[in-house]
Amino acid sequence: MDDLVTFLSARINERQSLIMRTVARGRSGNGFERPEALMDMEMRIRGLGNGELDVINHMVQEVEAQRRIVAAHHTVVTEKVDGFPTYGLEYACQTCHAPADVVGWNWCLTLRLLALPYADHKDYQEEWRP
Repeated sequence: MDDLVTFLSARINERQSLIMRTVARGRSGNGFERPEALMDMEMRIRGLGNGELDVINHMVQEVEAQRRIVAAHHTVVTEKVDGFPTYGLEYACQTCHAPADVVGWNWCLTLRLLALPYADHKDYQEEWRP
C-alpha cells in the first residue's frame, strides 16, 4: 500500500468497526446475528453507564475528526508552469502546501503524524515516519 491516505482511511475504518463491534457485544459478550440488531444495540447502549457512553461517544467523534483531517489534507496537482504541462507537475497538500515532485513522495506532516500510531502495522512504510 503506497498511498498514505488509503492507509489512513483503512485504519480509521478498522477503528470505527472495532468500536461498533464492541458496542454491539455490549455486556452480554455475543455479537448480532439478526436483522433486528439495531433494537438490541439500542437496548445494550441504554444499559451502559454515563462514563461508558461518554468514552464511546468520544471515540466515535475522534474517528469522525480523523476522517475530516484526512479529507482536508488531500493532494492537489498543479502545473509547474501555468499553461505548460510539459514542464511537469507539482503535487502538494491542499492545506499545508507541502510540495513534492512525485505524488505521495512528500506527504504533509499532519498525515504522517496521524499515521504514526500505526507504525507497527504491516502496511506502514518507513518513509511516512515524520
